[in-house]
Amino acid sequence: MIITSLITEYNPFHNGHIHHIEASRRLTGADVVIAIMSGSFTQRGEIAVTDKFTRAQAAIGHVDLVVELPMPWAVSFADDFALGGVHIAELLGSDHIVFGSESGDIDALHDTYHKLKDHDIREKMEVLTKQGYSYPRAINAAIGSDIFNGANNTLGLSYLRAIDSLGAEITPLTIPRLGNQYNETALSESRFSSATSLRQAIQEGRTEEAAQYMPEDLVRSIHAKGPLSNEVLFDTLKLLIQRSTPRDLREIYMMTEGIEHRLLAKIRKHRSYDAFLSDVKTKRYTMTRLNRLMIYILLNITQTQMAGLQLPEAIRVLAMNRTGQTLLKTLPEALEVITNVNSRNSGYIRNDIIATDIHNIYSGSDRNDFNTPVIIAD
Repeated sequence: MIITSLITEYNPFHNGHIHHIEASRRLTGADVVIAIMSGSFTQRGEIAVTDKFTRAQAAIGHVDLVVELPMPWAVSFADDFALGGVHIAELLGSDHIVFGSESGDIDALHDTYHKLKDHDIREKMEVLTKQGYSYPRAINAAIGSDIFNGANNTLGLSYLRAIDSLGAEITPLTIPRLGNQYNETALSESRFSSATSLRQAIQEGRTEEAAQYMPEDLVRSIHAKGPLSNEVLFDTLKLLIQRSTPRDLREIYMMTEGIEHRLLAKIRKHRSYDAFLSDVKTKRYTMTRLNRLMIYILLNITQTQMAGLQLPEAIRVLAMNRTGQTLLKTLPEALEVITNVNSRNSGYIRNDIIATDIHNIYSGSDRNDFNTPVIIAD
């Protein structure tokens, strides 16, 4: 049985993801394709546009199994995101991980990854990033090339690093990313458009336009429920920050370099999330870093908690078809596979349960980890 894993967010699920799934299945000859999907919050520090159950339901029409990437890894830097995803893929017996990248060239990514192990290159990278270079730009400058750019290439390097560090017997492969860039807000002129542009279109009520790039029933579902963005978090964050002391805030994960003082100095001036973070942002404090920090404040993710974090010990299943069910039956009995959450197994996924409950506060959904059984597709 050939098992291929995709580490995903599906925020929201769209035509580019369908292409990724189909191309990965063809490329690897997979008997089983698994989506390892972020839950209620995403890697760039954003509340998911809709709940994880709705996104899993959309995905299971194309993959065989959807499992949740645990929250501490789902909302983290590229290396941690990749490490959590690769570890889950390894637990599931994956032969391959296939990811999209701007280069579409796995050999070039391997070459860059090995160059970045060089001590002199790493020192150059450190100097350049301190000077304000973005990570991809610093790589190009340090290795004397202009071939490396884009967020997906960066994440691809993190997958290679995670496979290496875990000693996982998983073959990484990549396919070219199609359509506009992941952070572009305008809808693409091709049949693939970025998740960012689709979220914006749905939030603005342009559902017919969005439906050209993603399943129409999913567009209607998200629009009816009310698509979420970090703006809905602002009042809660304002309360949490203003009631805190600098010492309290320093307990939060990644609250470093005195940024707590900047948050406290700026929070009273603003009435919106975007305005607040735009005022806090500097070259040192990028918007993505700040978004993640806001999620850590919201979820009370502390330095102590993250210092003692161990790699996931359980698989949380969100959706499966018959092929996925067959795979699960082949897994070692010692591996905790959670299809229905109860008092016995909930401790494995405590962070995800809390994240889902908090997501529900803003979405108004009553579907949580205890009352929503695993989705089973025909």
